[in-house]
Amino acid sequence: MTTSRPTLAVIGGGIAGISLAARASASFDVSVLEAESQPAYHSSGRSAAVAIECYENEVVRALTVPGMDFHRSHGAKPIGCVTIADDEHLEELADFEAEWAPISSSLVEMPVAEMLSLVPVLRPERVTRVLIETHALSLDAHAELESFRRQLMAGGGRVVTGARVDRIERHNGRWEIGWGDESMRVDVLVNAAGAWGDEVAALAGVAPLGLQPKRRTAFLLDLPMDISGWPLVHRAEGGLYFKPEAGSLMVSLAEATPSPPCDAQPEELDLAMAVDRFQTLTTVEVRRMAHTWAGLRTFLPDGCPAAGFDPAADDFFWLVGQGGFGIQTAPGLSEVAAGLLRGVDHPLAGRITPARCR
Repeated sequence: MTTSRPTLAVIGGGIAGISLAARASASFDVSVLEAESQPAYHSSGRSAAVAIECYENEVVRALTVPGMDFHRSHGAKPIGCVTIADDEHLEELADFEAEWAPISSSLVEMPVAEMLSLVPVLRPERVTRVLIETHALSLDAHAELESFRRQLMAGGGRVVTGARVDRIERHNGRWEIGWGDESMRVDVLVNAAGAWGDEVAALAGVAPLGLQPKRRTAFLLDLPMDISGWPLVHRAEGGLYFKPEAGSLMVSLAEATPSPPCDAQPEELDLAMAVDRFQTLTTVEVRRMAHTWAGLRTFLPDGCPAAGFDPAADDFFWLVGQGGFGIQTAPGLSEVAAGLLRGVDHPLAGRITPARCR
């Protein structure tokens, strides 16, 4: 294809790759290469799909907050994110409050009686103190992904599915990328391959960043009551959360079990642990799970994403390590990353540059 714009290939069609491709399409001729038959098959398609300010660390919050209006304009609804503690875990809740209350006005105390009235299945003896993040949103992940895809198409970009990249070489100052019998040459290569990010780097002869995929398990539960007004509820000690999800209740073990890159599947022991913890916290007896699944959340050692050009590889751009916050940070992180692609610096650049990982 003849073009006056530089060419750019994004490996990975999840929310990270699609959102950056959309933002970059004004300056580049963009192709997104997705290994599966549809975008967002892995982590992006198995997300809890919430936006929470008080989550992970201050860098994640700084990337999340600028995108809250974008989320609201794409179907997000207020949900409230509640953290509860029983007598044994008040210290964990106090630590959480000490970390986040000074920088987030949305984190406030909620009366225990109000919480028990709102979510009547909670066992009263398990709820001694409650904090709620009032600005939390339940996201329409499909609407957001589709919005970015449409922006990409409007900018002249394309998404190629079934493009499982198996070779990457550098020739005459350009990247040659191949999958099966197909190949393309581009000026800039973006690695947005999620759990497979270090494997893509290895194909290109680029040193890995130390990505660690971690499995998280969830199931859907149908309850004989209206749960549409319930918030997201999780324990101060971790290890369990639940939230309304399309008329059902999504329950997650909230584990972080190291895993190789794969099409993650739930394990029976993890499901059993999730059921046990949920039944201990609530009066619900789980007789049948409507649906079960697992997904991978991929982290870097400091818990922050990596966005930027590799310092040792020409025109190789990283966009990986979004952990469990890829959808909530996508509007903000994609804008920062697109600016870095164009050579525009950003105050957060030093905190997310891939060079810090080595």
